[in-house]
Formats: sequence, structure tokens, C-alpha cells
Amino acid sequence: MNLSAFNSQPFRHYLACVSIALHGMWIQRLVVVWLAWDVSGSPAFVGFVAFLSFAPTMITGPFFGVLADRIEIRLAVFSNYIAMLAITLIFVISVYFFGVGRISVALFATAIGIVASANHPFRMAFAARLGNKEQLSSIIAVTVLNFNISRLVGPAIGGILLTQIGPIQTLWLTSLGFLPMIFLVRNIVIRPRDFTVKKEQHFLTALKEGFSYTKKDPFILYIFGLTICVTMIGRGLLETLPIIAQGVFDKGPNELGLLTASAGAGAILASFAKAAGKPQEAGSIGFLGAVCSVLVPICVILVGLSNDIVLTAILVAMLGFATTFFATTMQSAAQLQLTDEFRGRVMSLWTMIAMGGGAIGALLLGAISEMVGILATFIALGGVTTLITALILLFTSPFKNRKLMRFNHRQKKPK
Repeated sequence: MNLSAFNSQPFRHYLACVSIALHGMWIQRLVVVWLAWDVSGSPAFVGFVAFLSFAPTMITGPFFGVLADRIEIRLAVFSNYIAMLAITLIFVISVYFFGVGRISVALFATAIGIVASANHPFRMAFAARLGNKEQLSSIIAVTVLNFNISRLVGPAIGGILLTQIGPIQTLWLTSLGFLPMIFLVRNIVIRPRDFTVKKEQHFLTALKEGFSYTKKDPFILYIFGLTICVTMIGRGLLETLPIIAQGVFDKGPNELGLLTASAGAGAILASFAKAAGKPQEAGSIGFLGAVCSVLVPICVILVGLSNDIVLTAILVAMLGFATTFFATTMQSAAQLQLTDEFRGRVMSLWTMIAMGGGAIGALLLGAISEMVGILATFIALGGVTTLITALILLFTSPFKNRKLMRFNHRQKKPK
């Protein structure tokens, strides 16, 4: 793995602070889903709350991507983490005075979902300016790796904290994790933009250009197609682990901690496996992601067939590995394919698909589980996703035309 990113002192400082904040964000998502089950005991409501925490990305994500390309990125990142801190503190304080119920949990999930939808494009655009051009590919790779580690290790830590100190105290703790980023962003040195912002360009026009850029790149479309399939079923299951812990095995926070820790262990293993590999072009990276896209729905089917908590934990670890390796490779491939001018907009679309897929998947898993049972739902949706993924791999352009799998660093923007 190219580690030149660590030669940049600003990036090293940023990485330490953003890692803490990202883990806190993913811990919060686990806590809110746990609270949803605690106040309702309904798989459908758990799925609905998980949907609310991810759905804003589908609506607001592309707009925040345009903003990432247009406004002062330092101010955008600073405001984003201030908002995260404020929302968390408001919810925690309200619980102390009024208690926790379905409405408050749903509102909190929606609020953190909106703020998170801005975080990804802001964070990626900010990180890309913390080193020189020669360090860019390394910065992108390390940033993507860090995000995907936190996405599964964070909930694993959250499961342990839920057991030891409870949900509200866990939220207090995560709010402190946003402070390092708030202080860092004010003073860190970033390089200037390498393009001129079109101030006269209408907001919707800029957004349309991002869509146009995506539509005219078959390799990006291929990445997006696989991403929505994998995230719907893989992220959908991982975001509703309380349903498995309590609804299937009638267990509490300890067993939820086991499942989340298993997913985190798989994520760490995938991260080491990715880091140990040789630097590759976008097409080769995309091929590795394609292999994992088949493993994810197969793992979900096997979870549906399991009747033992330990076996389920092993399968969840495999799912964590496959999901993380897929996300890391596909996000890296997309980042390498893009130019600075369009990176914020196009990656916000990727985030919209990745997070939106998880949101829709969680909603479907919860709603269908309420009607036909949890395990049967995993088997059915896993089977359907396996079929769709296989069709994408067989018939999309990158596999029919190997030239589209090659990374072209000087790719021209669509006219």
C-alpha cells in the first residue's frame, strides 16, 4: 500500500482526529437502532429507524456534494461537526427531562442522517487537499480505508459500551469525540483548489453536471450498480443486528456486542488484506470488489439458515469482511477515476447509493421480517440479491469490454 500520505503532517493530524469522530458517528447509529428495539420490540420499527438514519443521504447527499465543490471547505467541515455535537447533546438532554420514546428516537435518527449525508462529501473534499498531488492517491486510499474500518469497528465498540455503560451514557461519550475535529479544522493547513469555482453557475446546473459525468462513465456506473445491491442486503443486515440478537436469539447487549465485534473483526481483517496488497489500477480494484459482491448475499443466506449464536457471529464476521473489502475497493476505484473538479459531486452520488442502499435494505428487512419471520427474510432477500448481482457481473460493460476496466488518470470530463 502506498503510504506517502503519512509524509503530510496535516494529514496525519487530520487522520487521528477524524478517526475518533467517525467511530463516534457509527456508534451513534448502533445506539439509535438499539433504542428503537428497546422502545418498540418491533422489527418493522427498527428497520424504519435504520432507514431514517440513512435515507437523508439519498435526498440531500448530491446537494452537499455540489456544496463541497463550491464553498470554503474548511467552514463546511467545521459547521458539520458542530451540528453533530449539538444534535447529540440536544437528544441526550431531552431524554433526561422527557424520557425516550418512538418519536424522539425517530427524530434523532433523521437528524443524524441529515448531518451524516453532508459529512462524507465534505470530508473527502477536505482530505484531498491535505497533501500534494503526488500524495493524492495515497490520501484517498487511507481515507477510504479509515472510513470503512470505522463503519464496522465503531458499532463493535458501541456494542461493548452499550453493555458496560448503557445507551445514553454512550451517546454522551461519542459527543466528546467530535471536539478534536472541531478544534483541528480551524487551524490545519490545506492546499488551494486546483480549479476555479464557477460562481455564476446555478446550483442545480452543477448538480446536473455531476449526474452527466457519472452517466457517461461506464466504469462508474458499474461500480454504482454493484454498490446498491451489496449495501441493500449487506449493510441492511448489519444495521439491524439488534433484530438478530433479540428477535431471533432473545439475547441482550452482551450478545449484540458479540455480533457487532464479529463484524468489526471481519472489517479489520479486510482492511489488513487490502493494505497488504500491491497498488493497483482502478479496473483491477473493481474486479476484486466484484468478487466480494457475490460473497455478501451468500453470507446473508447462511445467516438465515443458522440457529446458533456463535455460528451466526462467525457468519457476521465473514459478512463484515466481504462488505468492508467491497466498499474499500469500489470507493478507491471510483476516487481514482475522478478529477478534482467532479470528485465532491460524484462521490456524493456514490454515498447516496451506498447509504441509500443500506436504508432501503434495513426498511425491507424490518418490514418483511414482521410479516414472514426474520430468518426467512434473510434467505429470500439474499437469494434475490445473489441473482441480481450475478446478472450485473455477467452483462455490464466492464466485463464485456476490458478496456473499460483500465484506469485513465487523464480522463476528460464529459461535455
